Amino acid sequence: MSPAMPEASLTSLIHLLAEQALLALGVPHPLMKEVPPANPAAARFYIDLIGVLKEKTAAACTVEESSELEEVLYQLRMRAMDLKPQADGQKAAQS
Repeated sequence: MSPAMPEASLTSLIHLLAEQALLALGVPHPLMKEVPPANPAAARFYIDLIGVLKEKTAAACTVEESSELEEVLYQLRMRAMDLKPQADGQKAAQS
């Protein structure tokens, strides 16, 4: 039996893109057994897509949707910043 599909909404789209960004940042999905390798370029792409979504829908968003977009972008950008020093440290170690 498959779970019910969520309602198609802006919030669903935000969460779908955020989940992809988190996977690209190396954060495993709760249903995954293995931790995915980090892909900072892909993570940046998904974070940027959410930023474009925020810009293009600003006039049509509810207060709740705007707040959700702001919070998701902030959290993802902070995680991306945390990843960058680790990636730089790995490059230095490989040299």
